[in-house]
Amino acid sequence: MAKLPEIFKKYNWVFFGVLILTGIYLTSLYNFLLFHSLAELFSIVIAFGIFIVAWHSRRFLDNNYLLFLGIAYLFVGAIDAVHTLAYKGMGVFQEYEANLPTQLWIVARYVESLSLFIAPFFFKRKLRVGAVFWAYTVAIALLFGTIFYGPIFPECFIEGKGLTPFKKISEYVISLILLGSMALLIRKRSEFDRYVLICVVWSIIATIISELAFTFYISVYGLSNLVGHLFKIISFYLIYKAIIETGLTKPYSLLWRNLKLSEEKLREERNRAQGYLDVAGVMLLVIGSDQKVRLINKKGGEVLGYDEKEIVGKNWFDHFMPERVRENAKAVFSKIISGEKGSFEYVESVILTKRGEARIIAWYSTILRDEAENVVATLSSGEDITERKRAEEEREKIVRELKEALGKVKLLSGFIPICASCKKIRDDKGYWEQVEVYIRDHSEAEFSHGICPECMKKLYPEISTKNPKLKEE
Repeated sequence: MAKLPEIFKKYNWVFFGVLILTGIYLTSLYNFLLFHSLAELFSIVIAFGIFIVAWHSRRFLDNNYLLFLGIAYLFVGAIDAVHTLAYKGMGVFQEYEANLPTQLWIVARYVESLSLFIAPFFFKRKLRVGAVFWAYTVAIALLFGTIFYGPIFPECFIEGKGLTPFKKISEYVISLILLGSMALLIRKRSEFDRYVLICVVWSIIATIISELAFTFYISVYGLSNLVGHLFKIISFYLIYKAIIETGLTKPYSLLWRNLKLSEEKLREERNRAQGYLDVAGVMLLVIGSDQKVRLINKKGGEVLGYDEKEIVGKNWFDHFMPERVRENAKAVFSKIISGEKGSFEYVESVILTKRGEARIIAWYSTILRDEAENVVATLSSGEDITERKRAEEEREKIVRELKEALGKVKLLSGFIPICASCKKIRDDKGYWEQVEVYIRDHSEAEFSHGICPECMKKLYPEISTKNPKLKEE
């Protein structure tokens, strides 16, 4: 079960809001005029605050919704200020009765609801600030003229009778406009931070309840008037939470939301691309013009024996190549970066692993250019061919040894002319030689002489008769 301090910390803004609402309500028990003045002053301060946040952050805004709303609430706050001064009992406009503040109330709510409805259309549209200021100024001036200098604006409140049909119908029309603005916000919810969207939507709902409450009162000091103002306080408090507090404490959620979303999307794309690179079965390496590693995939880290973080940002040649080839490799790289033409697409080079082991890598490289067509980096795919090279060297060694051995071997082939009688062989020069001499000269064979039994009988019969073995043979 959550502890009380944790609950308070999480929902302290709710407790704070209830405290403000309770405090303002208690003033109504003492003096309704004081309650009304505090309630209106609360909303006026917040309205001006919205304008201040929007105006001073306009250069950093990545959409014009907040700026348009800020300008609108400047005029809404100004109308509410005149409404507060005109309220019955304030004594500022003594020649006017309760109808004047009611008319000003309707004007303020029309301006507010229409502004909330129009504002979502400026998410992706350019806002001409000067034109918007002039439009509001002219519109408000004309409306004030119809109220103060001519009986043109319809009556909204009649003493002793209460609200006029125009006032009641206007409250319903305003509520419908607010519902429309809420639907637009929900439709464009992807443009909002979730917390900001929830606060703005509930603020609009509180405003609708407030407007509906203002359709019932007969006296400007009546209960429904009190309820309407309480919900107006709730509405402006939620607007404060959504725009002013969020804009000051978490500006990235309000002022730079699109930038934040772009950064998150870019990060996701980078992670996705890194994932594609990591499944590749070869090394992938990007080296910037400053010779530092900009990117390396998982396979590259495995071959080198380092983590990606240990490689990126390091000078490739100084940290991962043997000293004996370092300067030559740097010279080749400088030629590539300078745009010099040459055969650099395929290169075999030696790298050093974390354990100090030399590995031979076959690199296939291309260059990366910026918008000005300047070479800014190289992109290389590398295959570890160390074992293949060793196998090739071993094979070449064996072939070389075989060739050396074969060079020492003399082979007899083809037709050999031999005498049918004495069995001498004629050599290439036409001389007749003994068989053993010819074979000795044309091969590696050596002869040892002896006498076979048959020849022994013919040549030395006296010896063969004395030897029983030769006799038997």
